[in-house]
Amino acid sequence: MKKLVILGGGAAGFLIAIRVMRSKISDIEVTLVDSKTFFEYTPALCSVLYEKSSEEFHRHFMNITFDYETVLKKLNVKFVPGKVKSLGENQVYVSVKKDELVSIDYDYLAICTGSSYADPWKPNDITHNLNLEARMTYLNEQRQAYLNAKSILIIGGGPVGVESAAEIVYRSPQKLVTLVNSGSCVLASAPQELGKYAQKILNSIDVKLISNEKIEKKYKDSDVYVTDESKQEIIADLVYNCIGVKPNSEFLKESYQEWLDDKGYVQVEKTLNVKGKSNIFALGDINNLGEAKLYYTAHMQAMHFVRNLSRILNGQKMVPYQNAKPAMFISMGPYYGVGTVSGIRFTGWPFTQDKGSKLAAWIKYIIEKINVQGGGSIEIVINESLYMYSNLLPF
Repeated sequence: MKKLVILGGGAAGFLIAIRVMRSKISDIEVTLVDSKTFFEYTPALCSVLYEKSSEEFHRHFMNITFDYETVLKKLNVKFVPGKVKSLGENQVYVSVKKDELVSIDYDYLAICTGSSYADPWKPNDITHNLNLEARMTYLNEQRQAYLNAKSILIIGGGPVGVESAAEIVYRSPQKLVTLVNSGSCVLASAPQELGKYAQKILNSIDVKLISNEKIEKKYKDSDVYVTDESKQEIIADLVYNCIGVKPNSEFLKESYQEWLDDKGYVQVEKTLNVKGKSNIFALGDINNLGEAKLYYTAHMQAMHFVRNLSRILNGQKMVPYQNAKPAMFISMGPYYGVGTVSGIRFTGWPFTQDKGSKLAAWIKYIIEKINVQGGGSIEIVINESLYMYSNLLPF
């Protein structure tokens, strides 16, 4: 029996596990490794953290998480809670406790370790494994810092920065929110000029937007931040750094540095396997594929991996991945959003462009609900449909 080991249980990794076990692929043993004991739909945190009450915060957070062991056991997927330390020729070495390192053999390896960025969104300082209670305690601390803050500085005009600014202003309009963006428009990588519409909304809801500027601490230990062009000085009670995404590839640097590009991303072929390796694949945020790093694109890459794995096991050649068709939905508060899919824009035009589209917010809500089903059939069916649509061929 062949052994598939999946490193990381986020967007790509979890979908691979459930899709393989619900496919026609037989005689395969699947193991999923993650440093958390639970699944978390991280894109929803921008909404969760700023809920109006502690009760709503707790309820919403529990609604975007579930226990890996409980769900994966039903699918006959082995779950190993721990942090990947290194790779061998056909083994993965995982730290499961402070002084305990386990070895897991594989025939096929899917590296889905994703990326990390500053607190509180996706930190990568987990030494062994993180349980749900510890995560909740941590987020409660972050929430308290938000509640105590009268002024908030957000650095970065990507999806996290934009959603955070909009959510905070809606929930706590008395707080002064400043967003500093290095470009002329937020959401610079978004399709269909989505950033232009999001920026109009931010301006209408009184986010102080500083464009075409970078910002950093005036001095190393200073609380004062200063912009690089106009030299504006900003002091805020709370600072969110929403730039500087880093691939979680540290475990490869000692033995397989040649796999990585100069930014630490794993270099892959168009078939999504690591260059020079036919049985090792890198999916989602971790790879250097030239498409947006989104939950949706990670899902499409996961679906393609399962397709190629099936072909390999049937003695067929792998097929190249076709970049996913552009799609993105951004929250502009709990009841409005902007989005685009298949060339169709959802911006609130013509009546609510200063707030956004209620339909976009509803679609984003549905996406969240689908992604926290714990491997339900609807998640598989929708991702299969999206994948087939992107490739215009049957799975």
